[in-house]
Amino acid sequence: MNLVPRFFLRLPAALAAALGFTLGAAAADEDAVLRAMRDELTRSTTQLKLENLAPPYFAAYRVNETTDTRVSASFGSIVTRDRAHPRRRMATIELRVGSPQLDQTNFLPSNIFGSFSLPHELPLDDNYTELRRQLWLATDSAYKQAVEQLAKKKASLENKTRTDQTDDYGSEPPTQTTEETPRLNVDSPAAEQLVRELSAVFREFPAVINSTAAVDLGEHFSRYVNSEGTSYARRETMVTLVVVAVAQAPDGRTLESNVLHFARTAEALPPKAQLLDETRALGRQLTALRAAPLIEDTYNGPVLFENAAAAEVFAQVFAPRLVASKRLVVENAQLEPMLAQLENPFMDKIGARVLPDFLNVTDDATRTEIGGAPLFGTGKVDDEGVPTREVKLVEAGRLKTLLTSRVPARGLLRSTGSRHGGGPAPSNLFVTATEGLTAETLKTELLKLVQQRGKEFGMLVRRVANPAFRTLREQASAPNRESGRIEPAILVYKVFPDGHEELLRNVEVSGLTISAFKDIVAAGKEPFVYHTPFISAGIGRTPSAELISLAVPSLLFDDVTLKQPSGAIPKPPVAKHPFFDK
Repeated sequence: MNLVPRFFLRLPAALAAALGFTLGAAAADEDAVLRAMRDELTRSTTQLKLENLAPPYFAAYRVNETTDTRVSASFGSIVTRDRAHPRRRMATIELRVGSPQLDQTNFLPSNIFGSFSLPHELPLDDNYTELRRQLWLATDSAYKQAVEQLAKKKASLENKTRTDQTDDYGSEPPTQTTEETPRLNVDSPAAEQLVRELSAVFREFPAVINSTAAVDLGEHFSRYVNSEGTSYARRETMVTLVVVAVAQAPDGRTLESNVLHFARTAEALPPKAQLLDETRALGRQLTALRAAPLIEDTYNGPVLFENAAAAEVFAQVFAPRLVASKRLVVENAQLEPMLAQLENPFMDKIGARVLPDFLNVTDDATRTEIGGAPLFGTGKVDDEGVPTREVKLVEAGRLKTLLTSRVPARGLLRSTGSRHGGGPAPSNLFVTATEGLTAETLKTELLKLVQQRGKEFGMLVRRVANPAFRTLREQASAPNRESGRIEPAILVYKVFPDGHEELLRNVEVSGLTISAFKDIVAAGKEPFVYHTPFISAGIGRTPSAELISLAVPSLLFDDVTLKQPSGAIPKPPVAKHPFFDK
């Protein structure tokens, strides 16, 4: 079983480039590649036209170049060593035909897969002529696909009345930007030694049946030019360290947890001594969980989500609603009801209360740190070259706006500089409380609610699983947004009136719908800084996983359901772990 979570595995190039885990390029190539991009872009916008069909009114070339070094170990032995592609160049061509008022995008054809424009691999040699040839072939294919899509979209609209009359693309002034972080110092032997030592820690813990420690070091260099004069060159680095461990309770249920760190350089990771301490704490945690009881009955009542748990539930439930979505034109009318159900309900909530009046939410890609902790959603411009800025999303509990790209949405016509990968996405999200409480006072408030409800105990959640690790758990625990069931809780405690706590295992969180956030009773004073992938997508674009940062205080919810997970239970191994069978 591969324990490295799916966002650390080999990704399609477009996903990897957008996520920032497999990053890189050589500056010496920049002139040859950019010159080929600019020259072919100029030719495409002046000569690309089929007879009786519209030429592109907008064109953009994006070339992402990535390099990556990855090493992983299990139980003290190296498992993978530099298995990733050492270097790749991938081009994405964006052509829009028709007009900004109506083009081929925001359209769902009957053949859904035919609407996606996949990246095109470019040669690594700095051969200007060959780069031009490859861009020409990719552009030709993109243009033919675009005109076909526009014809289908116009045909679909002939017998329909559009309920969303917003344009298909908005205008923005051109910008020219350069962003670079220092080059990454890749020390593979040091990375190997680190993961060997971290993974060997689990030789001390018989309860852990499977584990992996992995380090990924990479650079990403992105070049972008469009027909309006916007361009940028952006180099980023990312180092990711993850330790994942799995245990199995006596009844067969899986228990999983992890240690996860991100940094711009290997030197910025925590010291080895700290990482070893955290890994041993992980082993002790799983050992304790294995011996902990299941929750006896379904619990309905107040729940305090502390620190990382609060940030994770906010990222899973609330943050995805903070991006604008445009209503699609569909070729198959039978899909209309399904799309209506999938539409973001916050599109109709501008000005309405979505949180208690003591909470505010801001997105700000211009911030680089908070309280000395680095943020990873930072950038001068977004993926369309639009300058980033602070966006106040929720003020005093009321929704003020949503994050947008250059694709206008109903009532939201200008970009907030939030296009990342497949569509608009958060960058650095800050949740602040005007009446924040200390950790001790929050626990006291929880127990007050318990007493008011006549309950024997309350519930405290300190860790919630990240969706990136879902492949390690039973499929039955996959989240259901409609029911409010999210990823399973890892650390859950009963809290009794005298203050003592009792650990529970295999607890499922339910009833945490978007409306439950309006009934948050109290929030902490200090935010917890958390980093997680955010999936963004759009029709005709490859989905992408963006690394975002959140600063979220602890949150006390009025009424949440906690229960045992349902579904099949895997059987424990027949024989004992050979290392401990002595």
